[in-house]
Amino acid sequence: MVANNLVLIPGTGGAGRTVFEHLQARDVPVRFMVRREDERAAELRALGAQVVIGDLTQPETVAAALQGVARMYFAMRVSPDHLLAATVVASVAKEYGKLEALVDLSQMTVSQMTAISTAESHQQRLHWLTEQVLNWSGLPVVHIRPTAFPAQSIEAFVAAQKDFYLG
Repeated sequence: MVANNLVLIPGTGGAGRTVFEHLQARDVPVRFMVRREDERAAELRALGAQVVIGDLTQPETVAAALQGVARMYFAMRVSPDHLLAATVVASVAKEYGKLEALVDLSQMTVSQMTAISTAESHQQRLHWLTEQVLNWSGLPVVHIRPTAFPAQSIEAFVAAQKDFYLG
């Protein structure tokens, strides 16, 4: 495995776990950022992933998790902290990171939203705002807006890896 090929994935399951499996099949090293040491973290280590403890809303832990990382997959479960986490990730990655790609798992409906649209849910609005923050950051960002989940989003992430880094 090549050290400068490292991908950071927050969380321990769901789409991030599937992304991990696809990257692992290509011998791409993965670091998971998890909130606590538990059996899921131990299982990820046993599968060959690096694991660090942190919180996407805490800049110091994001900075530590980003050390040596070339690419990051940004996805969160539904949370009121979604926009805060995206803002922390963008600002820390801009100041301390060396990201070649930041892949954001967003929502399909975001493509139809505007700054003043009102038909969307609160979570959809958070995804729209997250895209704005990540775009404004100047980081190399790819937004994935799946219509089906998670298979299509995983395929899009792997395709983004090829486009951005794997060639």
